[in-house]
Amino acid sequence: MTLWTWVAETSRRLREEGHAETADAVARLPQLAAEGEVGRIRGLLPTALRAARADAGVLPPWTEGYLNHWGAAARVGHRGEGTAALDLVEGALRTAHGEDGDEDEDGGACGPAACAAQNVLDCYANIDGPGRTVDRTALLAEAMTHGGPGLPAWEALVVAHADMLIDDERPDEAVRELDLRAAEIREAGSEVGMEYGFAYVRALRYQERYTDALLTVDRLEEGALQMVPVGVPRSAAARRLRFERARLLAWLARSGLKPPEEAREALPETAEADANPRLRKAWVDAAEDLVSLGELRNDWRVGVALTSWSRYAERVGAHRPCAQMSMAAARLAAARDARWVADCAIRRAQRALVRVRRAQDLENDLEEAHEMVRDVPAVALPTEPEDLLDELRKEPRASVDPERQADLVVAARARRPDDTALLNALGQVGRTLMLSDTAAEPQWHHVRREPGDQKAALSLLETLLHDNDTAGVRTLVRTLTEATPAKA
Repeated sequence: MTLWTWVAETSRRLREEGHAETADAVARLPQLAAEGEVGRIRGLLPTALRAARADAGVLPPWTEGYLNHWGAAARVGHRGEGTAALDLVEGALRTAHGEDGDEDEDGGACGPAACAAQNVLDCYANIDGPGRTVDRTALLAEAMTHGGPGLPAWEALVVAHADMLIDDERPDEAVRELDLRAAEIREAGSEVGMEYGFAYVRALRYQERYTDALLTVDRLEEGALQMVPVGVPRSAAARRLRFERARLLAWLARSGLKPPEEAREALPETAEADANPRLRKAWVDAAEDLVSLGELRNDWRVGVALTSWSRYAERVGAHRPCAQMSMAAARLAAARDARWVADCAIRRAQRALVRVRRAQDLENDLEEAHEMVRDVPAVALPTEPEDLLDELRKEPRASVDPERQADLVVAARARRPDDTALLNALGQVGRTLMLSDTAAEPQWHHVRREPGDQKAALSLLETLLHDNDTAGVRTLVRTLTEATPAKA
């Protein structure tokens, strides 16, 4: 039984039994999780829990655990969070399964549709899929002893097992596992859901069977997708299929097996990837292939998107995706001679790799990307450093390339490191390019050395506010306040 079939049947039964509020929450929470609506889940959850606790004597024992499951599911699912959500999901697992996996015979806090292990497995995969295979294997061995074929939670664990095998460089075993478990599910009188299909597509892609993977996407669109309930469930599944199709078509086009124009047409808009963090890596993979074919313009706007996404992955502790997207950002920046942006991306990839296990493939990729960046020619200043900003202000707004401006400002600062105007210009262009964190480093150095420079302090404040860095703002206020008596 798929999750959405179970949700519809359980919600209907609860409503018939007079538990309307709980029935609404049972149906609504997984839909909000599929869209990553963490804030709305937080708003709905207290009311849902109060209603469930009021009827605790007659509701199934797993009800409260099910309701609590979806906030974390939105974070590690749609939003792709890693270490930022780790304590939350591991704490929920200990509550549900006990410290030693001693969940009681009735399922404890877990139930037929949502197992606390799911969120932990997703979180581990987000942090470092290949590097966490041992942890995932151990958890799966315990979690899959509960439940069985026909239950949505068990089927989700089967998919997690297949994903682990793929990350462990065993895609052939993943396909066999999916085939075996699908047969068991059908023998139990149920059908597999869309997640099985996505796991097959991923396994085929890792086997480098891209044409077969694309045919599987076609079959899913024509068949399984039509069985998904209309609304949020179908929209989320269709969106994921579009991103998978775009990635596969772009690779096939680069290999000369598909028309490049077809691949370009399939690529979702950047805004759609921006709104769906877990799908960004697929977009980046497709975009790199399309750029190499000349089908996608490799400009500073692409750079801003990749910088934003890699910084998000860094912030939420998705270390391997951060490294992968940062290296893609570096390669594309190097291809358009954007030296400062490329250097920043390399530094971010290096930070992420420190936290990644089984990193040999990524280390090789990093060295290749770094070599591309080192080959970017140094920018030539069109005028003396002290006159650069006046020269840049003369440029027509429509033709401004902020990456080129950043490289010029960096080059000018190398000759005039104490020039406050150039430092402030770096902060401004850094904000435009979503590299406020890097731009803030020399700003902090200057403000700490010269806290009386009000223009520099104001520029740093703007940079911190742009990044929503409230801790940095507090530090800045304290730095300036403590410097005032000394100045007096």
